[in-house]
Amino acid sequence: MKLARRTGIALAVAGSALTLAARAPGAFSPGYTYRLKISGHVTEPNGKTKDFVVMSGKAMVNANGGRLDIEEASKERGAMTEKGGYILYDPTAMMIVSPKDKQVLRFGVDDMEKSMSALAANVPGMRINISDVAVNFEKLGGGEPMLGMSTTRYRITQDYRIAMKVAFMNRNTTEHIVQEYWVADAKKGFANPFARMGGLRPVGGGAFAELIAKTTEASSRMGKGIPLKTVSTTTSTNDKGEATTNVSTMEVTDLQSGNVDDALLKAPADYKVVDLGEQTRAMAKQLEDAKATQAAQAAQSGQAEAAVPDSTPSMKAAAAEAAKEAAKQKTGDKIKKGLGGLLRRP
Repeated sequence: MKLARRTGIALAVAGSALTLAARAPGAFSPGYTYRLKISGHVTEPNGKTKDFVVMSGKAMVNANGGRLDIEEASKERGAMTEKGGYILYDPTAMMIVSPKDKQVLRFGVDDMEKSMSALAANVPGMRINISDVAVNFEKLGGGEPMLGMSTTRYRITQDYRIAMKVAFMNRNTTEHIVQEYWVADAKKGFANPFARMGGLRPVGGGAFAELIAKTTEASSRMGKGIPLKTVSTTTSTNDKGEATTNVSTMEVTDLQSGNVDDALLKAPADYKVVDLGEQTRAMAKQLEDAKATQAAQAAQSGQAEAAVPDSTPSMKAAAAEAAKEAAKQKTGDKIKKGLGGLLRRP
């Protein structure tokens, strides 16, 4: 009996060892874990101030991708997810994973930027004009050591005027944005992919073209190092001279090296996947088609295209249909609340 029992235990141990040995190749990759926090401080024109946390959590990254498990989040302040969820990253896409809903909101980074641009260009009643664009890049020299690594400080300053009209709202402000970076040398398997979440911008021309082109050129001059800390100060001054200042800080802390389980960097196979880029393209296409139809009708009736408002029934119907389709997919709220965070700077 004792012999049989010992033999059974030995076989069980051997079987476990064989299972682990079979799983080991490719299952883990050298990488890093760290804590990531995005916090903000706002000063209103009346002098009142408020501090808040946009999002914080624990990140794990390696050469194959990254994951941020959310421990604190405020959608009102621009967070794209909620406590208990997590964000996955690979070189081509980001995914917002909700274990509660068993759903994955996926967007290809470049594709999403282009889709957002197309959507913004065709939203009924929206007019955007950006002028007086100036972008300045500075290399400030060595910064203080962080996480045992030396850093280099950079500063990118953006100045421009923005005139925006959406439905019955007019906004005319002067924007002054100072972004400071503490950048460490690149390390294999170490990345702060989540820094890009705050850097997405509509692309592909239009009102933003000059600003984006100049900012992209300035950012490229920082090289391929890893941002360990960024501080962005945005001062918006309206036509009445009233200024609102927002300071946003993203910082990496508690960095540790070690193997990272590649399986944790992938979304569960049984979760429903919703492609936000695809849905945004569909909404933009509906609005674009309605706009083209409206222009053709105006031309046939002898009216100048510029004289036809884009809030006609056909445009309203297209917008309503697009919203209805998003609601069908149960992503309307996710898009409205989540995409706001994409446009915030880290």
